[in-house]
Amino acid sequence: MERNIIEELGSLALATRLKNLSERLARDVAQVYKESAFDFEPRWFAMIYALKDGEELAVTEISVMLGQTHPAVNQVANVLVKKGLAEERKDASDQRKRLLKLSPNGHQLVEKMNGTWDRIKEANDHLLKESASDLLSTLDNVESALDDQSMYERVRSRG
Repeated sequence: MERNIIEELGSLALATRLKNLSERLARDVAQVYKESAFDFEPRWFAMIYALKDGEELAVTEISVMLGQTHPAVNQVANVLVKKGLAEERKDASDQRKRLLKLSPNGHQLVEKMNGTWDRIKEANDHLLKESASDLLSTLDNVESALDDQSMYERVRSRG
């Protein structure tokens, strides 16, 4: 059997292990999208979902809602606008504020993808049940603990 460095490192490689898991899940979901003939990337999902009800949202609002950085949200927004899935405009009262909403094409795509998203959710639910742990609750607890004290602060307090 081959040596698994990440497993050997245990909690020292927590971020790497979570990133690897995320990439693995995203790769499989991307394959589902491809086989379903959707021109859609997993990294767009959360933003599309935030905009799906037709509400116009500022990039800063989306950033907070998704727990992602402003540059990361801007990057995805740029792709969605370029693909014609979202529309943008400047806020009349603050020209620095970028507002986004789904375009008619974006709404059509959401309608077409709902069945696929239902199947992905069912598969995720089954995977979580199969793993016999409450991973989502554990992730909530870890995220909450990091909100209270960042990893940076935790490491610095031990030095």
